[in-house]
Amino acid sequence: MPETETAPTSQRSAVVLHPVHRVSPHGVEEIQDTLAVERWLRVTLNGREVAALMCSPGHEEELGAGFALTQGFVRSREDLLAVALRADADAGEVVRIVVPVDLSLKMADRLAARGSCGGVVYADEDLPILGGDQPVIAVEALRQMARRMAAAQEIYRQTGGTHGAGVFAAGGEPVVVREDVGRHNAVDKAVGHCLLAGVPLDDKALVVSGRASREIAVKAVRAGVRILASISAATDAGVEIAEHCGLTLIAFLRGRRMNVCTHPRRIDMGTVP
Repeated sequence: MPETETAPTSQRSAVVLHPVHRVSPHGVEEIQDTLAVERWLRVTLNGREVAALMCSPGHEEELGAGFALTQGFVRSREDLLAVALRADADAGEVVRIVVPVDLSLKMADRLAARGSCGGVVYADEDLPILGGDQPVIAVEALRQMARRMAAAQEIYRQTGGTHGAGVFAAGGEPVVVREDVGRHNAVDKAVGHCLLAGVPLDDKALVVSGRASREIAVKAVRAGVRILASISAATDAGVEIAEHCGLTLIAFLRGRRMNVCTHPRRIDMGTVP
């Protein structure tokens, strides 16, 4: 079991108030608007910095663990020897991750950094293929997931400035829902929660508020999720990754509509409408 160290005892709010002049058809008024907070968080792997993420405060260990998994640095919970959030006088807050030395050297050699909403993504030629027909999820259960994730997004309701990501059981019950200013971070926090808690992901669905891009599809595949559903659109590269890797990808999961883009065998559409 990974050894997790909590952050220094400082109160980190996810929202702040800021004065604005609101202009509307009724005129101009001065109000206190609620803004989503974003802060830098650095991630190190065996002492080497592998990412500097702009993220929402909270669940930093989950973010670090999920990032390590979805970037391919680790493949299972057993690879995480330690996950600890520390305050560094020079670097600010840092999630320090310790993995076996041989794994660290192998992954470090293959790092290829490029911009991705504050994160890094490296070459993904080693993506696994997700076989099998399970889990099978009914259309109505997917609709429930979208509703339940929206209901859990308290920071979004206050600010309109965060993305959501949730892991759900096949029946529609939420395992975890996380929010963050970055859509990639929200996914990593939800996945990291499951990784640290020992919750398997191969029989779950991942629901995201942001678009199902290539990076999000890659994260889902590396985490072992077989069904990815987006409230928003899918991109062509996201669909390409999903098709190749055996990932069932759903776009525009809104109301009573959805587009099943790839591998529809895992979606029970016999219950429609």
